[in-house]
Amino acid sequence: MKIAFMGTQCNGKSTLIKGFLKKWPMYKEVKSSYRNLIKTGKVTNNQEGTAESQKAILNAIIDDTQNAIAKGDDFLVFDRCVIDNIAYSLWLNENGKVSDEFIMDTKRIAFEAIRVFDIIFYLPLRDEIKIVPKKGRDIDPVYREEIDNIFRAIVGTYEKSAGIFFPKEDCPAVITLEGPKDLRIDKIPLYIKNSGKFFDEEDGSMLKGM
Repeated sequence: MKIAFMGTQCNGKSTLIKGFLKKWPMYKEVKSSYRNLIKTGKVTNNQEGTAESQKAILNAIIDDTQNAIAKGDDFLVFDRCVIDNIAYSLWLNENGKVSDEFIMDTKRIAFEAIRVFDIIFYLPLRDEIKIVPKKGRDIDPVYREEIDNIFRAIVGTYEKSAGIFFPKEDCPAVITLEGPKDLRIDKIPLYIKNSGKFFDEEDGSMLKGM
């Protein structure tokens, strides 16, 4: 099982993953090395991002994903995935900082990279979550809301089976975890067994028909 959590920054992903690992200790967390690129100043990000920086971040996410899977672990959980990169790149595109061609190329790469996941959980923006300033984070409320709107639009294409950002074949289930921060973890057992595996159609899964 390969599971990813995606959504705008400062929205409780790290806290939720910690709770997830306590409930399903058979999983190993995979953190992308792109954060090191940001910390060392080798790339810019958020509103200051560029095509070059987004490409470097995308490559880091994909490399880390492939390297983790190559080790043969059956249960992996990822903080972010290639869809996060697309969301932030789309904001840059809307603000004239990366080209349409760059977005098309990113989507092409992401189409293939996303197939390795079984489930992607999307965490919508929650205003009540306390924002902790940290290097590499952008806590501008307008920017965060705009990024979340992009995530919602991307997830909407999955729900419509539009094939715009997600492949129509070999596509992971994309599940929105609505509700308050403290209740998100309680919704995950609807999709994942105590064994760490997801429910299939014979189990009466919430994934059925997705």
